[in-house]
Amino acid sequence: MKTSSVNKTCLTDAPGNIQEVSEDTLLQRIRIESHKESFELLFRTYYQELHVYAYSYLKEKEAAEDVIQTVFMRIWSKREEWNPGGTIQSYLFQAVKNESLNALRKRRFLTEHRENILTVFRENSSAETATEPGTDSELQKQIEIAIDNLPDRCRQIFLLNRRSGLTYREIAEHLDISLNTVNTQMGRALYTLRNHLVRYLSAYVAATSVATFF
Repeated sequence: MKTSSVNKTCLTDAPGNIQEVSEDTLLQRIRIESHKESFELLFRTYYQELHVYAYSYLKEKEAAEDVIQTVFMRIWSKREEWNPGGTIQSYLFQAVKNESLNALRKRRFLTEHRENILTVFRENSSAETATEPGTDSELQKQIEIAIDNLPDRCRQIFLLNRRSGLTYREIAEHLDISLNTVNTQMGRALYTLRNHLVRYLSAYVAATSVATFF
């Protein structure tokens, strides 16, 4: 791990507004007083080094920024309970490392199952495509559960489009309903299915991820 240029017992703000604050004092201000300026000082002091550290894992600038934002947002949301258990510097680097590893695990999972997930949302996909050999059985099970839980008319329209390959206009004519109704029901179905899969993927990542020391 890279050693910070900031003294372990103090934090120095940006040039032109120099402050030296002991870690104990800073921690007290954040935990007990919810002092936003102290929290911002903490963020500014370590941001650049943490970004470089996260980037060394993720190789993407935006992903590294997301990791750091997640770590600091989590600290602030649980500030009253926050206990680094050592130096703040060590805690932050460990938290960023763990969050980066979690992001990598999620990225790998989504990459491995990308085609299976996209099958649900792809226009004119067939029943054979949705159940092709080699797809993840648990993920497919979750997809089927989500489809089964759709309201009757919503599920009917979704399956006519995704499994039978009918266009929206053909569905409207087949069911003697308006094209607008088909659009509305398909939008509702896709929204529901996406939310279900997001919850499933989040639970999967959380269950298999490294703890983030919060």
